[in-house]
Amino acid sequence: MNKVTHGFAPGPNNVIPVIQQKSINSVTVLQAKKKDGGSMAQKRKKRGKKFIPKPMERPKVLDEVPRADMWEKTVSTDDQVQTMTKGEEETKAKATALVDSQRKSVEILTKIRTQIENLPVNQILDAMDGKYIVFDDVLGEDLCNEIAEEGQSMFDNNKMELDLNAGITSGEYGVAIKGGKEQYVDCPRSVEYVVSTSRHLTGMMNKASSGEDGVVSTKSLSYKLDETASMAGWRLFNRKARVSSLTLLTGNDNAGNDTSDLEKKPFGFVVDQNSNEVDMRKVTAIYYTTPTGWDEDCGGGVTFQDADGSEEHVRAKNDRLLLFSSDESAHRLEPWIGKEGIDGISGYIVAHLVRKRQ
Repeated sequence: MNKVTHGFAPGPNNVIPVIQQKSINSVTVLQAKKKDGGSMAQKRKKRGKKFIPKPMERPKVLDEVPRADMWEKTVSTDDQVQTMTKGEEETKAKATALVDSQRKSVEILTKIRTQIENLPVNQILDAMDGKYIVFDDVLGEDLCNEIAEEGQSMFDNNKMELDLNAGITSGEYGVAIKGGKEQYVDCPRSVEYVVSTSRHLTGMMNKASSGEDGVVSTKSLSYKLDETASMAGWRLFNRKARVSSLTLLTGNDNAGNDTSDLEKKPFGFVVDQNSNEVDMRKVTAIYYTTPTGWDEDCGGGVTFQDADGSEEHVRAKNDRLLLFSSDESAHRLEPWIGKEGIDGISGYIVAHLVRKRQ
């Protein structure tokens, strides 16, 4: 007879049964030795002591969610439709505003380009020989007023700084116009003016100087202007700020009529001819915005000096464009004074057209 081996898994409490063999009629019988563990009642009592139930603790995560009987308000279908409609209306309104803004920008750029290209380029080139040239009613009253309001808004929102070179009592403030998304929000018309003027005025001057496109000029420039770059800034005069600073310094409540602090500066050039630094500025364009009633006594103009020493004054006037050579026209910026009873924005945008790098 073949020998058969039976395997046993460990029993409860990891006790391995003890195997005994008895021979009965030549048959091998396997018998486990009985272990004395007491009665069944005693065993149940012993097991019960091992599994005493413990009190359950409420999981903290359940405190972070509503109970099963706390229902959120159900949004009806009508409410959902109204919400979607409101969202769609807001999106549509933003898109419409963006389209209107872009359309307005194109219109302004086109208008400025048209006005600039209608200027007599030959006379402009002649003025670059140490002279100057003035054009009135350039952009129109509406656009000029928009530009002026942008200047006032930047001043009111502390986007301008006091020009210490003009004096702490000058009331003159300035900010560079560099473009970009952030500044375009503050002064879109001003940025568009600088961009369009820099591009199209330099373009027409370059063509006339070189005879391109059949344009004939009696004056030829010794340089070529950069049609993609310029240096520009906004300068604003605030009479209230000037009077306040004078009153604070002098203690005189009638200091607004005092002009003793406004000394005339010597004549000079935009480009410092005594400097060893390279200055690319070649043409200076000043565009004025002044309120109604602003006259020559209110200041803010430019006085030019000829080679023989004679002087000519150009006063600040609303919607006026003044062009002159940055390195050949001797000039002096006159201080801004203002006049009691005249309210509004007075100032100008100055743009310097630069020489193209070789």
